[in-house]
Amino acid sequence: MDLLSVEPGLIFWTVVTFVFLLGILWKFAWNPILGALDARERAIQKTIEDAERLQAEAQGILEEHQKRLAESREERGRILDEARRAGEHLKNDVLEKARGEAEQIVSRAKRQIELETEQALLVIRDQAAELAVKAAERVIERSLSDEDHRRMARAAVSELTEARS
Repeated sequence: MDLLSVEPGLIFWTVVTFVFLLGILWKFAWNPILGALDARERAIQKTIEDAERLQAEAQGILEEHQKRLAESREERGRILDEARRAGEHLKNDVLEKARGEAEQIVSRAKRQIELETEQALLVIRDQAAELAVKAAERVIERSLSDEDHRRMARAAVSELTEARS
């Protein structure tokens, strides 16, 4: 028997055996293999769909997070602006109160100065009147010459100066 020689009986039985095995495989193995491949394809497709759904959900969550972050930034800006305005308002109120109090203090001080000036003028008038009375008493007591009058005037001025001090 030669290995390279063609024998028609062998070819026939080889073809019959191949067709028989193909039929058995078709009947028992082909459908389960195709079913397993289909199941595997469906599982892969479901996994892909789940991944796409999860990606869409993640994108939605990311967009929601970005929206909330933008709202938070906007809220922060609004709160900061409100705080700045409140600070400015408070500063203006404090400055206005301080100005009012300063004006009251200055006004009271001016009134006090005026009162004290009036009192000092009254004291000076009283002292001047006293000095005039004393000078008149001295003049009356004696008759004075021009020189005596000058001396008395100097003395009165000197007493007035001392009284101020």
